[in-house]
Parts: sequence; structure tokens; C-alpha cells
Amino acid sequence: MTETPAPETSERYKTLIVVLTMITTIITAIVATLQADANIRANTANRDSQYYAILASGELHRSGLQSSYDLNTFARLLLEQQTSLMMQFTALEMEQSNDKLGTALSNISALAAQARADKLASFSVFYTDPRYAPKTSDELPNGDAYLADMSKKANEIVSKQNTAADSYHKWSSKADSYVGVLTIMAIAFFLFGLAQALTGRMRLVFAIFGAVILLVSSSWAMLILVV
Repeated sequence: MTETPAPETSERYKTLIVVLTMITTIITAIVATLQADANIRANTANRDSQYYAILASGELHRSGLQSSYDLNTFARLLLEQQTSLMMQFTALEMEQSNDKLGTALSNISALAAQARADKLASFSVFYTDPRYAPKTSDELPNGDAYLADMSKKANEIVSKQNTAADSYHKWSSKADSYVGVLTIMAIAFFLFGLAQALTGRMRLVFAIFGAVILLVSSSWAMLILVV
């Protein structure tokens, strides 16, 4: 004959299962809260990443237009200076050939080209901005500083966008992992439910399996929270 477990022992197992079920419910609620928080943080980081991506695109477009204007103005300025210098040499050759009219016309062309160059210099950032303007008349503008400043803001925005993207991947991964934890905890709920329906040692066996799964899932949740 099979021995029937004592009523006290059976009731003790039942109480244990109820306590484990309550603990699982509390831990599940905590994990669900963490999952919702991670999901919110992931969505926020994703929104920020897209926002910075748009800002970076706009800044690159703006800096491209600005640099195109600046470089074209500078190139035109150099062309006028070269034209002025060439006409001055031509005037010297005309003067040596005793061609007074040619000398006068060449000098006028040189002065006109230099005037255009001076006017372009007043519109060029390479001569109006002290960060890039040459210190002496023999020096060239500081092109390296100009290029660094033109890309500085875009690089800062891209850096923020990368940070937001990394944050999105981090929190999105956490949210997905918490879903896995909740799935395993659902198994623990199922085992505790079966244990409630059973009697004797089988009740204890299912309760132990459920407790082990609860411990594993809780440890996994703690690892996700810390890492």
C-alpha cells in the first residue's frame, strides 16, 4: 500500500508553492517594469539618433554650400591677382619697346584686375576672418584651420548621433532580453500551477523545478540590469 503524505506535509508544500508563486509574481512585475523602461529608453535613443542624423545631413549640406562659395571666391581672387601681375609684366615689356599706348593700357588692365581682386578679398572669409587671414602679404590663408572649422560642427553632430545609436542598440537589446526572461518566468508560473493541481511528491518536484527556473530567470534579469 502506498503511504499517504501527512496532511501537515501536504499543506506545507501547498503553502510553499503559494509563496513561490507570489515571489514569481513580484519578480515578474519588476522585470516587466524594467522591460518597459528599457523599451522607452530605446525609443528615445532611436528618436535622438534620427534627429541628429537629420541635423548632420543639414549641416553637411550647409557647409558644402558655404565652402563652395568660399573656395570659388578665393579661386576668382587668385585669378584676378595673377591677371594683374601678368598685365604688369606686359606693361614693362611695352615700356621697353617704347609702346606708350600699350604700356598705358596694360597698366590700366593691371589696376582693374587688382581692384577686382581687392573687392573679392572683402567678400572672402580667407581675408576677412582673422582665423584664416594671412599674417603678411607674402603668406597664404590658413586653409587647414578653415577645413577643420568647416567640418567641426558636423563631426560633433555625427558623434552625438553615434552615441544615440549605440544607446538605442544597448537598450533595445536589454528590452529583448527582458522579454526572454518574462517568457521563462511564464514557464515557472506554469510549473507552479501544475504543482497546485498535484499531490504528494509530484507537487514538490514541480515546485522545485519551478523554483530553479525562477532562480535562473532572476539571475539572468540581474545580469541584464548590471551589464
